[in-house]
This record gives sequence, C-alpha cells and structure tokens, in this order.
Amino acid sequence: MKNKKLEIVCDGDSWTFGSELADPILVEKFGGPMIHPGTYDYFQENDSYRIPKIWSTFLESELDATCYNISWPADDNKTILNRTIDYVISNYLVPKRDTSNLIVIVGWSSPERNSFWYKDDKINYHFRLTPNVPHFNTKGQEDFWKLYVEYYWNKEEYIPRFIMNVLQLQTFCEANNIKWMCYNSFYQIKDKNVQDWVDLSIKDELNGMITLGYIQTTSNGYRKSISTDYVKSWNLVNPINFYKKDENNNTFRTFIMKNCNDPFVGWHPSEEGHKAWAKELARYITENIL
Repeated sequence: MKNKKLEIVCDGDSWTFGSELADPILVEKFGGPMIHPGTYDYFQENDSYRIPKIWSTFLESELDATCYNISWPADDNKTILNRTIDYVISNYLVPKRDTSNLIVIVGWSSPERNSFWYKDDKINYHFRLTPNVPHFNTKGQEDFWKLYVEYYWNKEEYIPRFIMNVLQLQTFCEANNIKWMCYNSFYQIKDKNVQDWVDLSIKDELNGMITLGYIQTTSNGYRKSISTDYVKSWNLVNPINFYKKDENNNTFRTFIMKNCNDPFVGWHPSEEGHKAWAKELARYITENIL
C-alpha cells in the first residue's frame, strides 16, 4: 500500500462536480450576467477552469493521490450509486486490477431526489425528479412531477430508499475489499436559500416512521404481521465510513459554512469551500480509512 499511489474514485452530484464555478471569460463571451453560472457546467470549454477548483483535485495534492471524478450535476442517489458501482466494476474488477490502493468516496445528494426512465414516441432517456424544484421537459413529466410531489413525496418512501443506497454501497465495497467513505453533501429545503438549509438526521427521521410490513408464517402455521425496522438497517451502516453519521451538523454544506469566509458561489461551494472540504476529507481519510 505504501509503495502504491492512491487512486480515489469520487462521485456525487453538483457539489462534487463543482457547479457554478464558471470561467468569467466564458460567461462574458457566451451569455453575460443574464445566464445562470450553472449553465456552464455543461460546457466542455469550462472544464479547464472548473476542475482545478474542485475538492477532488485539491484532494490529489493533500493525499498524493490520483482522483477520478465521475460526478454529474443534479443527480439522485440511486444514479450516483449505480454509476459508482459500474465504474469500479468496469475499470477495476473486470480487468482484475489491484484495488488495495483504491478508495471510493461518495457525496450523497438530498435523499428525496429520485430518477426514472422516461420514454415516449420522441424521448428515451433518464429523467431525474427533484421534488423540491419543478424541472421537466415534457407535459407528461410535469404531470408526473405534480402527482409525485402531492402524493408520493414523503419520508416513508425516501428515507428507506436512502438507507438501502448506503447499505448497497457498503456491501459492494466490503465484498470486494475496497476502502470507502461517504458523507451527506446537504439536505435541500424547498423555497430556501442554501444558507438556510438544515442537516437531515436519518436517525431522528426514523423515530415514529411508518414502515413497510410483511406477513410471516410461524412454525405452528399461524400468520403474523411484521414491520420492517429500518432503525436496524441504519445501525448496520458503519459509523466510521459514513462521515459524522449520527452527529448534528454533519454535511459538506455545514462544514464550509463554519470554516470558510466565502463558502458559496450561488447555490454551490466556492473554490474556498472545495479547498476546505478537501483538507477535511484528507484528515478524515488519513485518520479513519487508510
């Protein structure tokens, strides 16, 4: 391990990608102040400006590592999880590469985000649904978003889904002897600015939550109703690998708010915020993961 350079696979949403770190020259050239800086996330021309300013790049220097940042803006946790696992399988497990020097870091998005495969006579693509923000491209997607927000947006659905995402990452990494850690980037609050968001405590959200049930047949032939206890599932998540798992103020957002003079650019971490978070991750990884 000491003789091999660390390789780190970093995944997440816009907070790992480095959204809104837009080159002022490009902003002036292509749109000026009327264009939202996040628009430039999708400009390849902006990569040379953005990438040197994100936490995964700073982490390379902090740990003398090579980081592969595979994140993408606006992603939900299911997409982040699937992409992470696929990347590791395709680039390490299938070619039988040594993983003793590999670390996987996942920055989870807000748990409520979801995704579906949308298909009609013209479109066939991955539709990311963000309940907090009306964002869609077709009337059908808009109708679905409205129904989802009105009837299906509840913690009884998204908290268990999030817990299972985390457990799946943990199980995959441990089954393949891969070092890993994860953290919550933020918990988005509808109609509030990023400075006013709060940290979501999964442990607290589980208190009194209605859960799924199932029928079990006992040894004497009688049936009994069993409730799914997600507290037990959450307790299986390693509190070392999950950064500040059950602590208050446990997110990327809160850390940079406390430790930076100018933590945000728009709705996302500034270069200062990314640099501070890289130092914190390096400290945590050195003390707990390596």
